[in-house]
Amino acid sequence: WFTRFMNHAACVRTATLNLVCSIDLRPFAASPSEFTLVSSNITATDAVQLLRSTFPRLTCILLDGHPDIEPESVVGDQLIARRTESPLLLSISRCRTKLPFSFYDSTYWRQLVYLDLSDLLGSLGYGFFLYMTINPDNFPRLRILKLQGREMDSSSTNMLFKVFKKQLWSIDLSRNKVSDGICHDIHLLSFRELMLLGGDFAVEGQRLVTPALQSASFGQFCFVEESMWSATFSHPHRYLVDAPLYRQGSQENLQFAEDNARLDGRVPIRSDSVDAVKAIFSSGPGCHRPSPEVIHELDIFRGHGGITHLYLNENNLSATALGMIIRPSRQLQRFECDSMSIKIPEVARLPSFLRKASLSGILGLAHVFRPVISANLQVLRIHHSLVTQLPCLEAENMPTLAAWWLAETHLLPRAELAYPEAFVPDMNPRLQSLTLTHIPRYSTGPLTDKLVKFLKLASLQERAIQDFKAEAVTNRHNPLTLLGLRHIRLEFRHDPRGELAVDYEDEGNFGLAELVDASKRFSFFGDGGWTRSSSGTAQPSAVVERHPVVDNPHNAPERSGLESGRPNHALDTETETETETETVTHKYRICSWTWRGERISTPVWIGSTYHQQHSLAVREYIRLLRADPGLCARPEPASPNHVLAGVPYGKYIFAAAWDAILVPPTTTGRGHDVRRPTRVELLGMRDVVADLKAFRARSRDAYRGVCESGAGRTNWEPPLGKPHYHWSGKLEVLMEDTTAHY
Repeated sequence: WFTRFMNHAACVRTATLNLVCSIDLRPFAASPSEFTLVSSNITATDAVQLLRSTFPRLTCILLDGHPDIEPESVVGDQLIARRTESPLLLSISRCRTKLPFSFYDSTYWRQLVYLDLSDLLGSLGYGFFLYMTINPDNFPRLRILKLQGREMDSSSTNMLFKVFKKQLWSIDLSRNKVSDGICHDIHLLSFRELMLLGGDFAVEGQRLVTPALQSASFGQFCFVEESMWSATFSHPHRYLVDAPLYRQGSQENLQFAEDNARLDGRVPIRSDSVDAVKAIFSSGPGCHRPSPEVIHELDIFRGHGGITHLYLNENNLSATALGMIIRPSRQLQRFECDSMSIKIPEVARLPSFLRKASLSGILGLAHVFRPVISANLQVLRIHHSLVTQLPCLEAENMPTLAAWWLAETHLLPRAELAYPEAFVPDMNPRLQSLTLTHIPRYSTGPLTDKLVKFLKLASLQERAIQDFKAEAVTNRHNPLTLLGLRHIRLEFRHDPRGELAVDYEDEGNFGLAELVDASKRFSFFGDGGWTRSSSGTAQPSAVVERHPVVDNPHNAPERSGLESGRPNHALDTETETETETETVTHKYRICSWTWRGERISTPVWIGSTYHQQHSLAVREYIRLLRADPGLCARPEPASPNHVLAGVPYGKYIFAAAWDAILVPPTTTGRGHDVRRPTRVELLGMRDVVADLKAFRARSRDAYRGVCESGAGRTNWEPPLGKPHYHWSGKLEVLMEDTTAHY
């Protein structure tokens, strides 16, 4: 058929051939023989050259998955290249070929806006090779770059940020070896220093930066100052879109307002997928493609001041690094990072189980996805613990079901204690799409309850927006409202029941009985305070000095800007608050460290003299500090999560000690030993997918009953939310082993 098609094309008028603007050979990649066997003498490479010479105005070339295509053939004869227009889109992922230097030097690619070089042969882990090939000189108009599965590490990734700076607005680095070393360079080089205009303090609170304080483990120190509504996400106007910004003055002031205004919360999601970009450049079947004058004015050609779409799936990032990336990157509109590690370092005196176990998840960072920090965020793909507070546990020689049981029965209560703030829909009503990844397929109950609760809260958000619109119409107002959460995707792990060995032992434990034994010192300080510099050499990132405890931190630096009505306790020399019975004196430890050659000191809160007033989480924090002074590390400002757990607002705490709360205590200290679950307990875990489907069926039936009861009414809209809790958005369920959708 291909030969007949090309023979026919040779008889077609040139004006007609010039209308062809896209070659998409992806459907043939799954079965290349269908493409080549009919015409025995034509290979995929020959076909590409023939298509280019026949259709000179190609804009989009999509060859994904073709193993027999040589990339030189895409460029072909230079004489032909000079007679044809340069394409705007090239996607050659999974072609299993190695690109030569001549490919990058060709002038044929100078106009590319979209480039996908994922899963090709050849590593991009060498910064020099990356610097010489994928750079703005070869791709001056590039905006969307996808480099999945190219063995890139932090050094080569930082090199990419340095050469492109703020030229790209979408970059996909999934399935590489990117680690925490990118945290500082990415926001210095690829994120614009934004002073986002818009937002209401009463609705969202505000972000307060402490310019003099920053560290390698946290970045720039900042607090979230709350209003009387923002901490509970309950302001009556939280669903309103941002009003237009009006600025008087010169054209420069108007341009400043336009460049720094945040999205109003209702703009369509800017897609960077290959099909969406192809549709923009070719306009689809039956439509004329945009003229060159119009196409270069499209939004996709703009730089947008740096990265707005960032993909970091399946890399080696930690949850701490994730927070460091998100906090300063206030312009992100789409962010994906499906898993991140919770770092527990390997220490020789730790039990063997802990040395071979790994924890993953995102705990205590729900606030970084609020509009006060992530005002432009519309699409988020993240580990399920953001919503469920349940970390994932994996250990050698431990069945997956047993690891899930252990995490849910022993780690979840500790996570809820230390990190009580889970993400809920009203935390950011500007978010339109949320994907939760790595969800265990089976649960003892709490995981299912949390997912059902989240769906109910999404339904209640719908109802609140519905009621707000109805009230506005009654009052003869018609304000635009946010869309709220309209898409939820739940990605489940595989079904591990078949992996449970017949000879599984019910008795014994997993070696966790010694986890918090006071005689066994352990640290959450990572690799001893050493990180990788942008040049790839090891250097001390933050040398922490420990000083005696003081009640009067006289050398504490001053900090202003906490005008919230709360007392400014952040760095007071001695804070005293009156209770009903006695005076409470807060205690601090002066902590000093070096950051980029600068000496920094600040008093860090370690409790007060009146312990009975503290929450259980704070009492655990104080106990751990006293039990192991080595946990006096990683100072950071108290987040909304810490404040909810009981830390006074505006204080600095030792994050190492706070993170240690996650480890369950034992009878050697206080609490209980961790035992091995029985086979009956494991097989008794419920199927989360089945329970969710049952809930959706019940809520849908109840909603239909409400609709039927109001049938025949004029101007009547069935109420959403309570009591049926049916959420009308799009819910997807993806299971890892079958790739089935529901």
